[in-house]
Amino acid sequence: MIKGFIGTSLVDFPGRIASVVFVYRCNFRCPYCYNLDLVLPERYETLETISGDWIINELKRREGFIKGLVITGGEPTLWGDELFSFLDRVKCETGLPTKIDTNGSLPEVLKRLLESRLVDFVAIDFKTSPEKYALVGGSFKQVEKSFSILKESSIESEVRITCYPPLIDKETLNEMLPYLKGFKTIALQKFVPGKTLNPEPVSPYSEEDLKSFAKFLKENLPDAQIVERF
Repeated sequence: MIKGFIGTSLVDFPGRIASVVFVYRCNFRCPYCYNLDLVLPERYETLETISGDWIINELKRREGFIKGLVITGGEPTLWGDELFSFLDRVKCETGLPTKIDTNGSLPEVLKRLLESRLVDFVAIDFKTSPEKYALVGGSFKQVEKSFSILKESSIESEVRITCYPPLIDKETLNEMLPYLKGFKTIALQKFVPGKTLNPEPVSPYSEEDLKSFAKFLKENLPDAQIVERF
């Protein structure tokens, strides 16, 4: 399940110094994805798998300094029971708060995670307008169910929107507004060009454009905190 590990991160778990675990496999194909080694079978099959025992020992070694653990990918919820077993070990053996990053495609797994109290924070990606979800290889109906589950939960969460020009613009954001209502935190993230699933070069938005997107969300979602990650 695990193909990567970062011992210390200051940016992946809001308000906490955290370690980060990277799992492989993903059921989406977002054109701006840069985690190619975790998404493409021909690449992740060449990577060594890291054992849960090794991760637990590393977390214990950082006891007192690390204040949380992030599970990202890839898509963590694809791992079902194996993910639950690992998170249970983390909770039992380290007591660390845990965060999971997800595309929201498996609402039944997300619901089980929340009900089991194995996660303390969920970051869920909102890729584009519902009508365009086919462009990332996903079903928005499933993501919408995950949104509803999170809105009804007391567990802390945030929605992340990566401002990739072919998928996000002012009109698209307007179509996303009804589904964003009810979330307390929405993070706008800048698309950074590099080696991505889409080999064609795409110019990122300017800071002025990104600021205008943030202003639009603030005006239309006055009860939400709009976090600018650019």
